[in-house]
Amino acid sequence: MIGAAGTLVASPLEGALARGAPAAAGDFDFLHGRWTVHHRKLVRRLAGSNDWIGFPGTLEVRPILGGHGNIDENVLEDPGGTYLATSIRIFDAGAGTWSIYWADARFGGLDAPVTGRFEGRIGRFYGNDVFEGRPIRVRTTYENLGTTHAQWTQAFSPDGGKNWETNWIMDFRREASR
Repeated sequence: MIGAAGTLVASPLEGALARGAPAAAGDFDFLHGRWTVHHRKLVRRLAGSNDWIGFPGTLEVRPILGGHGNIDENVLEDPGGTYLATSIRIFDAGAGTWSIYWADARFGGLDAPVTGRFEGRIGRFYGNDVFEGRPIRVRTTYENLGTTHAQWTQAFSPDGGKNWETNWIMDFRREASR
């Protein structure tokens, strides 16, 4: 990277590597591979519901962009009908943040991204969206629980982040190597 005075300076990512800090572009490396998924989600969101449904699924995650991103393929065996979905995660080395986009084959297009970063083994990502015609904040959390287990949660806030309702939890279990 060329600095203001025309001298070569390290990018933020290169500087972190030189200091021995973990490369943030590798934050999601723990998620690469094949997983079985147990989904739990609220039957009704932002409605005071305590009724949850559970169902199985699979997830396969692979790196893209030379490790500065990854993409996954989800098969969700929802009781309302099996469907496919994809997450695309892109790392911004300058900001040190990830943007995560969700695409659901039932609806087409990409959802508004959530953006954030990891602190240790937990990544928190926030964004703005619309749910049933009203603006909401969205928070997703990824937790690296070791080599064989990980978890994702989604929560909505109708009041700008003062109160959160967790409405979907995915528990990932790594599939054995073939």
